Amino acid sequence: VTEDVPPPVQPPLPERRVYFTTLNVVRYNPLGLESQNRLVYQKRLFDSPSMLLRDTYASAGASLKLSPAFFKLGPVVELQPVAMFNLRAGYEYVQYFGTFGSIQSYPDSFQPYDDDLRSQTNDAAYGTSGHHFFVEPMLQAKVKSVALRTKLAIEYWNVSLRDGGARGTFYDPTLDTLVPGKGWVLANDTDLLWLAGQWTLGARLSAVWPRYDEDASAVEPLPGRTLPTNQHVRVGPIVAYAFDTKPGGVMTKPTVLLIAGWYLKHENRVNAMPYLLGGFSFSTELLSGR
Repeated sequence: VTEDVPPPVQPPLPERRVYFTTLNVVRYNPLGLESQNRLVYQKRLFDSPSMLLRDTYASAGASLKLSPAFFKLGPVVELQPVAMFNLRAGYEYVQYFGTFGSIQSYPDSFQPYDDDLRSQTNDAAYGTSGHHFFVEPMLQAKVKSVALRTKLAIEYWNVSLRDGGARGTFYDPTLDTLVPGKGWVLANDTDLLWLAGQWTLGARLSAVWPRYDEDASAVEPLPGRTLPTNQHVRVGPIVAYAFDTKPGGVMTKPTVLLIAGWYLKHENRVNAMPYLLGGFSFSTELLSGR
């Protein structure tokens, strides 16, 4: 799953362009630091004044995500055949460094994994590698200054783990749950936004649903607990400010971003402390032409 910056109003797309884009974030609850970077070639599909066909394109690029605990590298493609529908898909080779408690793995999905427990078992973290495939369809609509978008992430993970064989799991700080070592995760971000020039204000509802290939009835819950699903839901505000919305230049649309989310459902985090994310993004036009 990627953290999307709420977009300011876009000028008409050029016929073709090559650009670099970066989003750098710091997170709290859970703690994280990550730089998400893409180098993209984009081709406009239709030259039409119609709002339905105006901002349509196909693109292909390379993606690099880097943190003190891992890097993820791979190709990504994107298609927007009409303004209301976007589809992104890609593959990432993932390398975990064995630093900052990552990764820690478990024999199955029924293990406690809260922050305090993982801190106590930091020495058990180890480096490993794996593969991450994802498809992300998104629906979006805009009426005057109000925009609504919802993105579903369909992810498949295949990571080499020391624990659990086919039932093994590992903690991923971005998804903030136990991810199957070989299996699927679904996630959704739904944003309701008000676009006011350089400001974007709104609310985000986020949810994550790991899918485990195991029989829950075969595992006894811990005393006083029910078997966890490791799903979570949070909701909260988005605020973004773009310092300059003019296209072109070395640093196009530099934007600061703040997201807060209170957990409505979580195995470990349903309390007063929200999820917090601060970020800074910009893009650089490397080649553009009609």
